Order: sequence, then C-alpha cells, then structure tokens
Amino acid sequence: CRAQYAELGAHLGRLARPRHIGRLLETLDAGFLVGVDNDAFSDWNAERFCVQIGRIEKALFGRVLRPWERVDPVATIPPESWALIGMTPPAPLPAWHPNLLFVTVPDVPCDARATLDRFAAWAGMVSHLPLAFCVQDGAEAAGIPWDWPNLRCLFMAGSTGYKLSQEMADICREGKRRGLWIHGGRVNTRRRIRYMLGLGCVDSVDGSGFDKFRDAHLGWGLAEVSATSYQLVLGP
Repeated sequence: CRAQYAELGAHLGRLARPRHIGRLLETLDAGFLVGVDNDAFSDWNAERFCVQIGRIEKALFGRVLRPWERVDPVATIPPESWALIGMTPPAPLPAWHPNLLFVTVPDVPCDARATLDRFAAWAGMVSHLPLAFCVQDGAEAAGIPWDWPNLRCLFMAGSTGYKLSQEMADICREGKRRGLWIHGGRVNTRRRIRYMLGLGCVDSVDGSGFDKFRDAHLGWGLAEVSATSYQLVLGP
C-alpha cells in the first residue's frame, strides 16, 4: 500500500491488535509508525492480551521478560533486597523501537470509572512499554492518570457522542500540552477525519473500514489526512 499510494503512503501506519500482532518488528523496521490496541471494544480476552505482550517483548527485547522486569519502572526493589534473596537487580531495558507509538492498557468501552479499575489492575504489567490510556465517557469526573510512568498517549475512545464532545476535546488538548501523542479511534468517514484535523491536537487515527475495504477507502482516507499542514497517520 505504501508503494501503491506514492507520497500519500508516508501517512500510512499500523494499529496492531491481539488478533493481528504478527511481524511486528518487521513493520517497525520498515519505517511504519505502530500503535497497539487491546481489542476491548470488540473482543476483549485477557489471555490473548497476555500473549500479545509476550509478542511485543520478543519484538523489542528479543525475549519474554520476567515479571519483576516489567514492574521495575513502577516500583524499584532496593539492591540490598535483591542480595537478601540471592539475586541481582535486573539490567535496565533497552530503549523502545522509535516507531512504536503506544500500547493501550486494557479498558472498558464507554465507562471511565470501570476503565480506571481495569487500568489499575493491568498497568503494572505493561508499564515497561509506552502506554496509551483510553479516554472514555465520564473521564473528566473520573480523572486521567497523568503521572503514571511511561504514559505516552491518550486514545480517544468512548461513545460517538462523547468522542465528539467538548469534554473530550479539552482533555486531548491538555494531553497535547503535556507532550502526549493523541490518537482517535473509530474514524471511518471524511467528516470524522476533518473533525479530528479541526481539533488541532490529533496525531493519528484508525478505522476498521480502511482495513476491511482498503481498495475502496484507503486512497481517499490517506488523501484526507494529508490535506493539511497538521499531519495525521492513518492506521488501517
């Protein structure tokens, strides 16, 4: 597709999911920006998500990490405690691949409070990766974990009405002010792409239609996201 659409192909990225996580390193090395979703909107499965984390770790670090290596960014164990149990502290992990944008922490669609509960349960397992927090209906009242280690992205999730709300726009602009990547989920129409561009803070979007019906839709989608000086990345 990148070759087919010539200069527009520079806007083409990938949104990987537990069902479609293969060849991740090859995609990153080929120069594509990649975000990783968790399938919570369509088919959440905890076992598949855990397998996905292992696949990501193999791509980035060459192996599946041990649990204490994953939690090290959140709570470091003192060296004397490691010595007491006859172990040495884990070596610092290498930097993430520069083209890996984010990995979404498991969420609950359209429910900000339930999403925070799930975030608390799962974020410790993936805090060694660049994290995306899914902004759901009611996020202003529930709060955003702005200071969580390695939070790198806000993922515009939630119901259609909430995604288009002033509250969502304000949260995303605050996220951009804090230096986070802003990603819009379920963006399948020209009108929605233009809305995202109009917010002035969105960096990338995805839409299942550009994957399922790429011959019919990918060309005009890439043209739309490239039609402004504020660049978007389209993830089929």
